[in-house]
Amino acid sequence: MKKMNKKAQMQMLETIGVIFIFFVLILFGSIFYFKFQEISFQNKQEELLAQSAMDTTLVTLFLPEIQCSRGDSEAEDNCIDLGKVRALQQVLKENPKYLTDYYFNLFSYANISVTMVHPVEHSWTIYEFEKVGVYDNGSEYSAWDRKEATYFVVTLRDELKGIGENNEEFYNKEIVYGFGYLTVEVFS
Repeated sequence: MKKMNKKAQMQMLETIGVIFIFFVLILFGSIFYFKFQEISFQNKQEELLAQSAMDTTLVTLFLPEIQCSRGDSEAEDNCIDLGKVRALQQVLKENPKYLTDYYFNLFSYANISVTMVHPVEHSWTIYEFEKVGVYDNGSEYSAWDRKEATYFVVTLRDELKGIGENNEEFYNKEIVYGFGYLTVEVFS
């Protein structure tokens, strides 16, 4: 009788051991699966942020408010009119409601600037709307996790004003072309 009990106990221990190993394997499989899903989710977020940055860059490049146009209303490719940039800056400065009502729907949380490299270095900020939060004491902080920046080389046309050697503006009688780049920073 004791021999039967020992055999039954051994089979019971073997069964418990197999079940224990089975659950350990399920646990490791679950941990691996959830880590894989987390990494996949992060990669997807980064991909969506990069896509958002490219979409915002394309919208900016074809924005009629800053795009160079000829007399027959045909737009010039990859060209930004600095006179229009100055006018847009002035309009947004005088009417900040346009920034939140219209341009936020186009660009969301982003910073967009144009930088002239030649004939002199100068920079203009077209749009600036950074994601911020507010502490309990009322002070603000940057509330974005990641920032994706894209750069695009553009021609800069200036009909109304020029920029002198000391970054001082002066009025021109001829069209001045320069080159620079468009910077688009998108926040998430």
